[in-house]
Amino acid sequence: MTACFAKGRLKLLGSGSSLPGKSIDNSTLISHLSRACGERTARKAHALARQLGIKSRHLSRRLDQAISQPQVSATDLAVQSIQQAIQQAKREADLNEAGFLVTHTATPHSLLPSGAAWIADELRLPCPYMELRQACTGFANALQIAQSMLGQNHELKPMILTGTEVGSVFFDIDSEFVDINQLVNFVQMGDGSGSVIVSQDDSSSEQIISHCFTGHIGLGQEPGFQLEGASSSNPTCPHGLPAFLHNPQAVRQLGPQLFIKGIEAVVSQGFELEHFAYILPHQANGHIDRQLSDYLGIEKGRIVNDAKQLGNLGSAAIWTSFDRLRKSGKLKRGDQVLILGAESTKYMYGGFVYTH
Repeated sequence: MTACFAKGRLKLLGSGSSLPGKSIDNSTLISHLSRACGERTARKAHALARQLGIKSRHLSRRLDQAISQPQVSATDLAVQSIQQAIQQAKREADLNEAGFLVTHTATPHSLLPSGAAWIADELRLPCPYMELRQACTGFANALQIAQSMLGQNHELKPMILTGTEVGSVFFDIDSEFVDINQLVNFVQMGDGSGSVIVSQDDSSSEQIISHCFTGHIGLGQEPGFQLEGASSSNPTCPHGLPAFLHNPQAVRQLGPQLFIKGIEAVVSQGFELEHFAYILPHQANGHIDRQLSDYLGIEKGRIVNDAKQLGNLGSAAIWTSFDRLRKSGKLKRGDQVLILGAESTKYMYGGFVYTH
């Protein structure tokens, strides 16, 4: 399949990210699992965590309860990351009102109204809003929408794009619920939110998002990752609550191709990998920096990897890591960063080029 590139550029005005509570390391996480499900299950979880390279994460749920309500809601996390982005944007421009809010998530605050409605209500945003029900490449489709809207309507005020996940509540710490699929979720996933504020191209050479693209290779393929239950095709929840299911063999086969397709798309626009100070891939596991470094033949230090500390944040992953990189002090004026998104639900890819 051919990637779709959005025409033009966007000016980045601000970014923000938020994480719930304190960092939870593997020993703390697995000790709760051991008490509820036994030492054998805990040993499997420990082995999976080592295999995935995840050392810690932030969770909105409680671990001392089998099933937990979020202690920090998806709405709260999104509001926090948006407020950070707004504060930064106000330092960059005369931002007194947003023109549109686009959110994306696989774990919405409620099925209806959309999560965007709750966020707009909390922030008292008078602007219109929409929500995309999407996981790891939600950011790429949000950018496609923003590029089209801002490019066509020069009177439109800056747009807020936000990805948020609170998937940890879709886990029952009970031996009846826990299988190998659920253990992968338990040690791999994290909760969080990331946001950016973008406006029309100002013809400058700084803080520019360009070459936004999306594509997929999923026709006829079984999902590599899906959320089962609480849908019109299956309104019941066979596991008691909505449950994330994995197809590890399919992901191992097709997952790496998503990064390859993204790189091919960007190279087709005249870029070379040496153009980029950093490459920021979807934060799927704690080994992604070494894996991409080995495959691409570039220094591991140029591959951004926050998954070791944050886990896989799904729809929030790219914006959160992007914000952390921008605030890290590592980027110099004019540095370019290649963002590569990959989503194994039905094998979507997408990304963009950022000029600092």
